[in-house]
Amino acid sequence: MADLMKRITGSNAFLVLMSFAVSMIIGLFILASLGVEPVEALRVMIKGAFGSRMAIGDTLAFMTPRLLAALAALIAIRCGFYNLGAEGQLQLGAIGAVLPATLLPPELGVLLMPISIVSGALFGAFWGLIPVLLKLWRGANEIIVTLMMNFIGIYLVKYLVQGPLQPHGSDFNMSAKIADGAILPVLVNGTRLHAGVLLALVVAVALWALLYHSTFGIRLRVAGLSPKTARLQGMPLSRLIVSSMLISGGVAGMAGAVEVLGVQYRLIDGFSSSLGFDGLAIALLGSLEPLGAVIVAIYFGAISSGTVALQSTLSIPAALALIMTGLPIIFLACIHGYRFLKGRPLWSSTL
Repeated sequence: MADLMKRITGSNAFLVLMSFAVSMIIGLFILASLGVEPVEALRVMIKGAFGSRMAIGDTLAFMTPRLLAALAALIAIRCGFYNLGAEGQLQLGAIGAVLPATLLPPELGVLLMPISIVSGALFGAFWGLIPVLLKLWRGANEIIVTLMMNFIGIYLVKYLVQGPLQPHGSDFNMSAKIADGAILPVLVNGTRLHAGVLLALVVAVALWALLYHSTFGIRLRVAGLSPKTARLQGMPLSRLIVSSMLISGGVAGMAGAVEVLGVQYRLIDGFSSSLGFDGLAIALLGSLEPLGAVIVAIYFGAISSGTVALQSTLSIPAALALIMTGLPIIFLACIHGYRFLKGRPLWSSTL
């Protein structure tokens, strides 16, 4: 029994759940310090996240781009390439999605939707290819390059919506509205839940199958855990890294595409609100596992929709959402740092 308890308390799932629980308790204490009854605040949060059809729709809508960004980050990191540029790739994906959705003939109808999604994925993949080529050809540090390219992507969106993509005569920093055929259909009437959530879940299952049920996935994980072993086995390490980053950038581009096609319906300056950085946190909190990322992304979506309910019902500051999502990241960073110093792996397969 003691050995079983030790295994349970040392598992990644237990550590993540404890981080969430402690974060929630601290958040309730913060609310109490603001003069809010903690039990009432917890009730409002749960109701705002899961209490109605509209609340569940909002939670899943908040979850969708974050989950895709998390999947993008983890597939590259599992191959040993620290892609911190999901935010920039997401921005390029949004640009890639809005171009065909606004420039192609509206007569294409529903064909515009898959064209826009594929275009967004290709733009994100292209943006992800740049840092990996700089790494392989010039030895550039991927952490620095991917981080810097985030800001290039963000300011490229700013330029486009204030210039080439801004409708004539408009004073707003946004593009024209996308064609109706490019809009992701709403799954449940009266909610914001769009078909992008199905795409995100399909991608999660596909990446899980790729990692654990394909030769490519085995090679990819070996390259991430031990590049020396991969070389000794004759694996094409450079090709694996390039392939993982193309997939990573493409999935991040999808995140930007579904946000534009399912929520915003146009390219807007500041539309992302750091979705790519949230995705990186979700990937790490989910122990770099696709199915773990789904669970953590639901938590992030619930926190986002729950704090919106707190704002509207109890006039709680919006910054509380940042606190609630930031605390588990801090706890997990400390735990993983301790495990690293003890020589334990930062991730291990859950299946």
